[in-house]
Parts: sequence; structure tokens; C-alpha cells
Amino acid sequence: MENRKAWLKKVSEGKTDRDKSLLKRASETLQGNIYLEEDNYPWSPYRCVCPSKKKFKGIWNWDSAFHAMGLSRWDTDLAKESVLGFLQFQKESGLLPDVIRTNGVIEDEYSKPPVFPWATKIVFDRCNDLEFLKEVYPKFKLNEKWWVKRRQYNGLFHYDAENEGDEKYEKFIRWESGWDDSVRWDSPIVEQWAIDLNSFMVDYYRAMSYFAKILNLDNDYEEYLKKEKDLTKLINEVLWDDSQKCYVDVNRFTGEKSKAITPASFMPLFINIAPLDKAKHMEKIALEKFYSGMPTVSYDNKEYSTTYWRGPTWLNVAYFAAKGLKNYGFKVADDIKETILSWVDKNEDSIYENYDSKTGNGIYGQDFSWSSVFVVEFILNF
Repeated sequence: MENRKAWLKKVSEGKTDRDKSLLKRASETLQGNIYLEEDNYPWSPYRCVCPSKKKFKGIWNWDSAFHAMGLSRWDTDLAKESVLGFLQFQKESGLLPDVIRTNGVIEDEYSKPPVFPWATKIVFDRCNDLEFLKEVYPKFKLNEKWWVKRRQYNGLFHYDAENEGDEKYEKFIRWESGWDDSVRWDSPIVEQWAIDLNSFMVDYYRAMSYFAKILNLDNDYEEYLKKEKDLTKLINEVLWDDSQKCYVDVNRFTGEKSKAITPASFMPLFINIAPLDKAKHMEKIALEKFYSGMPTVSYDNKEYSTTYWRGPTWLNVAYFAAKGLKNYGFKVADDIKETILSWVDKNEDSIYENYDSKTGNGIYGQDFSWSSVFVVEFILNF
């Protein structure tokens, strides 16, 4: 607790009253969702963080990675526990489950977007704990092999589930994407090379080559560098639609380009692999179709609504998109940031899971942890 207070005092210097308030609210929300070590949970004795104690009973995959990233700003020990607590549930195949519930039920028919190595690199850079790195590296190495074996097709990655034939198969795949009911998946999700997934894998390879170099694993280092390079090339060649002038999901069997443009389309800018000409086209799309609330599908899409992932603003993917635009110096990025932070500020009762992308009113899930993490990122890492 003292760590957080000291950190808050330091980072609040020179900030506006609004941003000081948001940093305080965000860190308190995240801190309030910690499962303490004296509690008896499946991940004990590790302290882990739930998305929201008001709604979600357990620890989730990519949520835990985001939580670790946020916590590492003031408590690297707690951040490491958030990583280690979840990784202990990795299956022999290498799959990392979607969720570990407080009652012991494990949802492992599918996974979640592979953001753990990227987030863990941020944690490691703040703690510099070599023993921690040695513990997590082989788990990430096994997980990468699983993604290649189970989710790669002709060099690019797609979402899937482990139980083809089950009545919930399609739903499980959507849950693996993290974008549950997204307009993106109105076409069969398993057929799509997903633009965000492939971008996450580029960052996965970057983190792994970084770790391998520190651990003096020369062969691994070279392997992951090559995989990063090869995947980057394919993203720019295959997942760009020249007719829409946009990065999109692509049918891996027919080559058909998706017409659903979403914040995922900006992920190549977030990972800095978009050539400048393509980035400028994405700036135009941001101004014409996403200004300024960065909804989860473009405002002009006929399926746009206020339903879960079919229109509301989610702070994680909105941050990735806005930060990507910021990486290329586009002013629209600052407008998106200010719009979203103003919404969080005006909803004084809670930090929400997502927000109405036209009115800015909070919709689902109060006291939401990863929204709190990305409030901090918008203010301190933009």
C-alpha cells in the first residue's frame, strides 16, 4: 500500500487535477481487486487480481497479463505473482487456459490473445529479476510451440478451440479472441487470420528474442528474430486490403478481406510495423470512422450497437489503436485519448469495463481492473 502511495505522489507531479484523480481512482480499483495471500484460492499462495470482484470470480488469461503490467508500476513483487500465479495452470500441451475460477473450475478448451510475454517484458524491465525470467521463459517457449502447432496456417495465426464438434465450439473460439460477440466474427471466426492476433505474435517474438539474449540462448535468439521478421512481412503482404486501404482480418482459405473495420486494424501501428503510406491511410480511417471514441467497430458499420463488443469502447483495444496512431505522430491519437479519459472522469461512480462510444456512459462491469490499467497507460505512457 505504501508503495502505491509513494508512486502515486511521484507520478502525479505536474499533472492536471483530472489526471491526478484518475491515477488515484485507477490504482485504487486495481488494488481493490487483489485476492490476498491469506485467502484460499486455486492459485494460492500467489496473490492474483480478478477483473472485478463485483462481477468476475476468478483470474483470466490476458487480464492477468495486463494487471501485471499495471501493478509493476508500484509493486513488482505483486506483478510477478500475477504472472506466476496464472502460468502454473499451463497444460502439458503448452496451452494457457482462459480462466481459473475461484471454485477451482478451469476453462481450458481455449486460450486467450498471447500478450503474456509482452507484458512480462514490461514487468521484467521494472524488476530486473533474472530468476523470475528463468522461471517464466520455458513456459512461454512451450506456449509459442502450441500456438504454432495448433493455431498457425500457412505462416499466419488464427483463433480456434480444442473441442471441434462440441456445441459450444464456435463460442469458445470467440472467447479465445477476447472479442466475444464482435462484428468481426459474424463470418466464421475459425476461418479468419486475425490482424490483432498476428500483431500480438510479433510482439511475442520480440519479447522472446529479448529474453533469449539476456539468458544467453543464442539459437533461440536467432530463431525468434527470424520468426518476427517473417511474420511482419506476411502481415503487411496478406492482411492489408488495398481496396479499403486498411489492415483487416482475412479468410485463410479464400483470401476474402473482412469488411469489419475495428481497433484491431490499428495493431500494426501499435507494434510499429506499418509502412508510412499504410499508416497514413489508417489515420484517415481513424478520422472518418472512429473519431473520437474508438468504438469496437467503426461507427458507420451497419451492425454497430451498444452491445458488449459490437460498438462500446473498451480501453485496452482503444489504447492499442490510439497509441499506434500516436507512434506515427498523428494528432487524432490525442483526441481519442482525451475523449476516453473525459468519459472515465465523468463516470465518477466507477471505472467501467466498457463505455458507450457515443455518450461516454459506463455500460458493463464496474470497478474493472484492466480498464484501470489502461487509464494509467493513457496518462503515463502515451
